Amino acid sequence: MEVIEVDKIITYLQEKYMPLSIIVYGSYANGTNDLNSDFDALVIYDDGNQIHDTSFVNGIQLDVFVYPLSYFEKVFDCERFVQIFDGKLIIDHNQIGEKIISDVRYYLKNHSFKTDTEIQSNIAWCVKMLNRAKRCDCEGVFRWHWVLVDSLEIFCDVMRQPYLGPKKTLKWMEENHNIAYNYYSKALKKFDMESLEKWILYLQNIK
Repeated sequence: MEVIEVDKIITYLQEKYMPLSIIVYGSYANGTNDLNSDFDALVIYDDGNQIHDTSFVNGIQLDVFVYPLSYFEKVFDCERFVQIFDGKLIIDHNQIGEKIISDVRYYLKNHSFKTDTEIQSNIAWCVKMLNRAKRCDCEGVFRWHWVLVDSLEIFCDVMRQPYLGPKKTLKWMEENHNIAYNYYSKALKKFDMESLEKWILYLQNIK
């Protein structure tokens, strides 16, 4: 993380929300940010409404989700916060953020994956979307995009891998399932029917 830029953003968040905890995740947390990167963070404050702050600070757009502490004092949906599992704690009073990260990691380690029946149903849906995409009319092209997006998460279900968003998932896919990555990346980049068919066929035949 660029210290000067991040310091200005943290100062802005402190002055605006008086946070109890700030968890930075995404590219600014793992050092892969570039000129087009948003600053991703979860902010916990004492009391107030849920806020999505997309302000610009020093030319960097924020993608900051602000939650009152009360939201996490009861059982919360960890699925909504899986992106923070490897986040960095910048501010953390009373280990509030540490506890949230711990809960999310426990969820990822122990949550139930989809059944084989559910997975096969989703793969059948991909085949149906493929066939509809072949029309190449406006609806068909929409479904083409749709199946490209959703099939990545379906691949994770097949491999019993939690879906952690496109950036982390694609990196994991490239490093651990290179054949699948090649099929999927070609379907994305070439955006032709042959590449899409090969990707869906590969998905169907994973053992």
